Amino acid sequence: MAEIKTLIQAELADGQNSAAFPLIPQKIVYDLRCTLPDDAIVLVDTGAVKMWMARLYQTYLPNTCIIDNGLSTMAWTLPGALGAKLARPERVVVAVMGDGSFMMNSQEIETAVREHLHLIIVVWEDHSYGLIKWKMKIEINEANGVDFGNPDFVQYAASFGAIGRKVTNSTDFSTYMQEAVAATTGVFIIAVPVDYRENMKLIEKLGNVSVHL
Repeated sequence: MAEIKTLIQAELADGQNSAAFPLIPQKIVYDLRCTLPDDAIVLVDTGAVKMWMARLYQTYLPNTCIIDNGLSTMAWTLPGALGAKLARPERVVVAVMGDGSFMMNSQEIETAVREHLHLIIVVWEDHSYGLIKWKMKIEINEANGVDFGNPDFVQYAASFGAIGRKVTNSTDFSTYMQEAVAATTGVFIIAVPVDYRENMKLIEKLGNVSVHL
């Protein structure tokens, strides 16, 4: 346990000290944890985002980080976050998703706005199905058929009556998260460009491991 804790703390320190853009996953997880209260409810979607959040996101209370690790259903976190907020309106609720998952169920923004919920949606943006790409690169050292384009997430959020923010440098994410947490109303969509080159670096660091879908 001590060795595992040391390894995790080292990765989080990499995130804390990183000024890279797009943001490395460790930076996103570090900033997310620093800006959220201990009792915030974080729902983590399926994809490469899940691999990083499950490994590095620190929890201090039960049921504050919820991960669908059974059927690994993509796009469940947005409707799931609506349910969590309705059940626990006094808590900060955050849906953490990849852009592929977000675009599968993004119409639920309208539900959140209509119900006047205070909700935070963090979209890790890499214009691809990141976990599938990661798996393909491990297995065949290349990837195809996994990339796609995205809308302007700021304008997309505004079209639903939500508040959109696009991270454009290494410090924006922390600033936007603080803004969203401090608010008492509004649906916030924060798009964070992520550098998933860290995926293969992690494999090299950990050694001979497999990524199971």
